[in-house]
Amino acid sequence: MSVLTDLLEIISPDVDEEPEDIFACAPGLIFTDDLRNHHGDPGSILVYKSKKFGDIRLRTANPNDERERQLFGQYLWNAGLKIAELISCPGASRTPWNVNSERVLELGAGVGLSGIVAMLAGAQEVVISDYPAPAVLKNIALNAHENIPNRLESQYKIQGHEWGEFNDDFALNNAHSFTKIIAADCYWMPGQHENLAQSMLHFLTMDPVGRILVAAGFHTGRAKLAAFFDTAVDEGLAVEDIYEEDANGVRRPWMKERDGGREDHTERKKWLVMAILSRKM
Repeated sequence: MSVLTDLLEIISPDVDEEPEDIFACAPGLIFTDDLRNHHGDPGSILVYKSKKFGDIRLRTANPNDERERQLFGQYLWNAGLKIAELISCPGASRTPWNVNSERVLELGAGVGLSGIVAMLAGAQEVVISDYPAPAVLKNIALNAHENIPNRLESQYKIQGHEWGEFNDDFALNNAHSFTKIIAADCYWMPGQHENLAQSMLHFLTMDPVGRILVAAGFHTGRAKLAAFFDTAVDEGLAVEDIYEEDANGVRRPWMKERDGGREDHTERKKWLVMAILSRKM
């Protein structure tokens, strides 16, 4: 059975960037009892082994200050890997994860993997966004340039966006203009749940076809994820589908609480919550 983290290889910051130097870091990339759910250090190169698009090489950012480092956008998280897989799998055209001919916005992009794969998978247009930290945005731009063919250059852009802020040109010019929104592992800050839900609603099309593609790990606790979904519903979003899936692809029902709130931390890290959101009608 294929393991999600087997799709990733890492080039350490202190080795030459030759093909023969690409190797998997065993402690983090082997599915052990303590699954690693984030990957990369400042200056690393992560190689996503896409079955459809081949190797996608991603640099990790080196944030300039503590505030930027605490956003953890310098890592690739398993939730981003899973969304990339779902977008690019052969059966995606028959699922809500299909982005072909869609106008796509990625929120909290990190290294930009999901947005890059969306562009490769036939999206009409992609905006890859994250907090407006120059080091993070510059790194996303480098990753996009390296992995997206030049012929598609006019169809994507890298954009700074602070959730809940809608007074800049980007927010004003793109209200309700995206048919698909991607958000992987953006839910660990309860104080930002309302802002994140508002950004989703602001940019999501008013057309009933619009969908938000959600994936998140449980590394900061199940309660924080459950709280986001409650906030999203209060703000005007509907949860169309939601389930849990582990690194081996085994699914189980979503639960707001497991084991009376005493869920084992190591076991919890093996799972993701996957969800499809839409605008309440």
